[in-house]
Amino acid sequence: MVPIANFMKKRGITGIDVHKLDKPEIPELGGLSIVFGLIGCSVVSMFLNLNSSFFLAYLLTILITAVIGVFDRLKPLNAVQKILLVAVASIPILFLNVYQPFPELPFVGKLRLTLLYPVVFVPVFVTVLANATNMIDVLNGSMAGTSTVSAVFLTFIASLLGRHEAMLMFASLAATTYAFYRYNKYPAKVFSSDVGSLSVGAAFAAAAIMGRLEVVTMFALLPTLINGSLILTSLGGVRERREIKIRPTILLENGLIAANLDKKAPITLTRLMVASSPLKEPEITRCFIILHFFSGFLALATFFFMVV
Repeated sequence: MVPIANFMKKRGITGIDVHKLDKPEIPELGGLSIVFGLIGCSVVSMFLNLNSSFFLAYLLTILITAVIGVFDRLKPLNAVQKILLVAVASIPILFLNVYQPFPELPFVGKLRLTLLYPVVFVPVFVTVLANATNMIDVLNGSMAGTSTVSAVFLTFIASLLGRHEAMLMFASLAATTYAFYRYNKYPAKVFSSDVGSLSVGAAFAAAAIMGRLEVVTMFALLPTLINGSLILTSLGGVRERREIKIRPTILLENGLIAANLDKKAPITLTRLMVASSPLKEPEITRCFIILHFFSGFLALATFFFMVV
């Protein structure tokens, strides 16, 4: 992590930490460390004679989203371009045929989606989770902290089901996002950028598809998905972060973050959390993480309803 941060800082690849009064410049593209960690775990897993097709699809999905993230940082994409390109990351899953078109629902059982699953569900699922994870990466430690919590719960659930490949994928996500969290938490020493958040979201989607844990994963990431839905609904469609002129929150002179009262400001979970009273940045991140703990237990309850 430190070598990556130093490399980016020397080359001027930095971003302004807008939630600090002194507006420090923070090295970006630190999410490459998450990508390298996930790739390393995938390669090791293939050498352990586990299902190599699963981990190859996992690795390629992450690589594609990482390339998109780096390209977007160096030559910004618009919202529609990014969505379409991220959908391409689902191709390794489809090409290597590492999915089963029978998602499981609690109380209902398996659905048979022979045509819709590969053509619609897989690319949409990868795109939604990747972009939703990107949208929650707005505060120091918010994406890394929440992803770590969700990945831990999903690792446990996959282990209970004996789905060892998915268990290792989620475990690698938990390990790499926690390692990144240590440098990204308040006050952040490095930013993930899209290369990290998009790759983490796509990795969640790929592991869920191959582990047949699509619904459980959505429950584990429920606050992340709700945040993304609130943003899209309030903006009336997809928008790039840099295209949003009116921010959902404002930084007060005492360093607290407050809700922007402008009616045109997008609605986000952050804005809702500070609607009644301004909060410090670490307090908001802590609220995000607590919400994901609750959604993790909800995912666990969903799992038990599915196996009963």
